Amino acid sequence: HGAVSAVTFAPTSSQLAASSFTSNHSSPTNQGRTLAASASADGTVRTWEITGDMLDAAPKYSSTQQEETSSGLLSLSSPDVQIVDSTPDDVTNRNESKPADTPNTTSHTNKHTKNSQPLTPLSTLIGHSRGINDVTFNRTSHYLATASDDKTLRLWDVTHQHSCKHSQPLVEFRSHTNFAFSVRFNPQSNLLVSGSFDETVKLWDVRSGECVSTIPAHSDPVTGVDFSRDGSCIVSGSHDGLIRIWDVATSECLKTIYADGNSPVGHVGFSPNGKYVLAGTLDSRLRLWHVGTKAGYDEKHGVQAPDFDSSPGLRGKCSKTYSGHLNTKHCLFASFAGMHGLISRHSILTGSEDGRVHVYGLQSRKVRQVLCGHVDAVLAVAAHDSKDLLCSGGMTKDRTVRFWVPGKNEMAF
Repeated sequence: HGAVSAVTFAPTSSQLAASSFTSNHSSPTNQGRTLAASASADGTVRTWEITGDMLDAAPKYSSTQQEETSSGLLSLSSPDVQIVDSTPDDVTNRNESKPADTPNTTSHTNKHTKNSQPLTPLSTLIGHSRGINDVTFNRTSHYLATASDDKTLRLWDVTHQHSCKHSQPLVEFRSHTNFAFSVRFNPQSNLLVSGSFDETVKLWDVRSGECVSTIPAHSDPVTGVDFSRDGSCIVSGSHDGLIRIWDVATSECLKTIYADGNSPVGHVGFSPNGKYVLAGTLDSRLRLWHVGTKAGYDEKHGVQAPDFDSSPGLRGKCSKTYSGHLNTKHCLFASFAGMHGLISRHSILTGSEDGRVHVYGLQSRKVRQVLCGHVDAVLAVAAHDSKDLLCSGGMTKDRTVRFWVPGKNEMAF
């Protein structure tokens, strides 16, 4: 890998799809497999498979609140990758950004990296001509979508890549006029949404590759997009400091949110229940915004659900603010963690430009843990949606993907 720009896990509902990577479908060990993918500044995506046996055999470390932990469970760097220093600058594109000052985590990494288990990728997906900014699985995990500095999105079939180490994309999506920076599938997997440095949000038909809608969403680069739980709405974030909610059917803007100071937005994502938006900004803050739900029938309560703007008290309300990580230059991913896992401690996960991974208590807002092991800025993080498993990726001086599991106390990673 080059610098790791994005990481993602396959959704829980599709974990059986991971068994298609092996010929022994009936083996009990297949039930414990986890599929992941990482994207890189070298223009490639690599897919990885973590088995239950790997998790059981891996060295496990724990930490108390704010104590630095050892390196990750699995280090997924290629042994022939040469680590090259580069000069920092102020570009905020994930792939063209130069790393922040080298973090002071070398002693932790040197001490524990020998305990990490190297992995060989299942497949390497090749097709983009420039670095990749984002990667995401569809609901069944049969497909991956990527967004790249070459201004395109690409769709990849990952169901049979165990027999083909290098793969070409199925579909290319061309319409953006600047870097394609963020991409997500809708829950039905028939649409993609993308955000670009051309300041637009676009909707795409997955099968045909055609752009079905273009929204002139912002006045600066769009750095994050996501679909709501039911796929009826999109959230977008931008360097213009605004977070906007859009109706998929009409392209109408339902809500505009911004924080004090109007700091550039580097990441946005809906919460699992669809009622909140998590946003990262370049003032070293994560904020959890209550946005309500789109007008419509609430199946759980059998009543008409409130509109985004029907309750003035909930419009753009910042429910929580999380601080402790460093984020002033790059667009860092963030994720909800532990929402459905064995550990009943709901958390917020994010990277940091000092090379650490920060885990915040969702309700307490306090730094629950700081995970060390990378030797450069960590932009890419992800949390498995049902297992207690985290993933992180380092920038140019690091170039590794690391997986993290809870320590022996089963409450810390």
